[in-house]
Amino acid sequence: MFKRKEDAVLSAQEIKTLVGLGCIFEGNITVSDGITRIDGQILGNVSGKGGLIVGEKGVIKGNVSLEEVVVYGRVEGNIRAKRVELKAGSRVDGDITTEELAIERGAIYNGQCRMEKVEGGAQAPED
Repeated sequence: MFKRKEDAVLSAQEIKTLVGLGCIFEGNITVSDGITRIDGQILGNVSGKGGLIVGEKGVIKGNVSLEEVVVYGRVEGNIRAKRVELKAGSRVDGDITTEELAIERGAIYNGQCRMEKVEGGAQAPED
């Protein structure tokens, strides 16, 4: 869990895009900036700039490439971000490429992790 002052930026920013509970979106999403929150399902890739919050009931079946990603729900695909945080109760099945990774007790992570400098996040990681 990130504890530095600048780490509060994701939770303090305004959510600009919301996929609500019960919504199923098929296709890729490109985010220009701000925070995107997924409480429904995305069947496709999520990429761009800004941050992503996958809510407790949220599911992404595709690759994720953004600046910062916080997962409370489930991601079935690869994640590429400067910072990734897996919260208790979350599940990620896929590889993670990041500069900073935090995994809380109770999170499930199945994949390989590569720690390296990550630029931007404009393109989704390859399968």
